Amino acid sequence: MTGSIGGLAAAVLAVVFVIAAVSKLRDPVATRRTMQGFGLPNPRLLAVVLPVTEGATALLLLVDPRTGGPCAVALLAAFTTLITGRLMAGHHDACGCFGAWSNRPLSWKDIARNLVLIGLGVASTLG
Repeated sequence: MTGSIGGLAAAVLAVVFVIAAVSKLRDPVATRRTMQGFGLPNPRLLAVVLPVTEGATALLLLVDPRTGGPCAVALLAAFTTLITGRLMAGHHDACGCFGAWSNRPLSWKDIARNLVLIGLGVASTLG
């Protein structure tokens, strides 16, 4: 894999993480409600920590893709596991993956999207 492919993968993934982070930060009440709806602990804290972590991951993808890539993959794996668990339990509430901007019900398309994003994280790591 050439450096340009890895760099492009890192840049695309960074944009995705920035959009997700900014969307959550723009509407912290909705983000908090989503966290609470998912049954996550301390939704008030998570509504701040998650978008900050996504933003830091985006920055790391741009500064050092070989380090940012594994961070992105770890975050996406956690998100995918959470979404899969919700779907398997019969919950189809909105994921809030991109803040209030993503208010459609959860579906297996979210898993497919995340698998593609995980592929970008791996590509940026190998880049």
